[in-house]
Amino acid sequence: MTSQESFVKVATQLAVVAGFLSLALVGPTPAFTATAAAAVSVAVPAVAPPGVSSLGYKDENGIVIAGVPTAVPLSSCTPVSGRDNPHYSGGDVSGHGWWDKGSCTGNQADVYNCLYEFYTDGYWYRKACSPTVRVYPGGGSGNRSTARATCANTLYASWRNHVDVNVVNQADTPEEPYNEAAVACQVF
Repeated sequence: MTSQESFVKVATQLAVVAGFLSLALVGPTPAFTATAAAAVSVAVPAVAPPGVSSLGYKDENGIVIAGVPTAVPLSSCTPVSGRDNPHYSGGDVSGHGWWDKGSCTGNQADVYNCLYEFYTDGYWYRKACSPTVRVYPGGGSGNRSTARATCANTLYASWRNHVDVNVVNQADTPEEPYNEAAVACQVF
């Protein structure tokens, strides 16, 4: 049994115990049954199974948010959206975003990136976004955005690092490409 399966089993057992305690303290209520308590399913961080399609994205409050844009409106250029794999860094999961000109002529772009953690309910939950930074093309430590989220433990979960590039004074494509990696970091 994996540690994730153990966590779900313990959470379910705690829900059953809590239900029985409330039954003992306040008497039977129509809203509670032992069967319902035993069926409680808690979504937890996990490694995404290969080939499984996601149900989409949720924000920090668990609200479903729009996915990555797929339609590409007319634009004057296509920048290269740079990003690294999400990775462990000093107690955090971290990801960076940068850009290269591609077919764009602008000399600066506003760049930000967000980190999403996969959960057992099939959704990717947003855990952190960088501030938007105006940077020159090419990347490097002083020329990129950085998103970080503090790890609760060092168990593995799948992470995505999405980056958005908006070239200054030039229309560009709206996509938010990502890199995905399993990282020894879970953020609840």
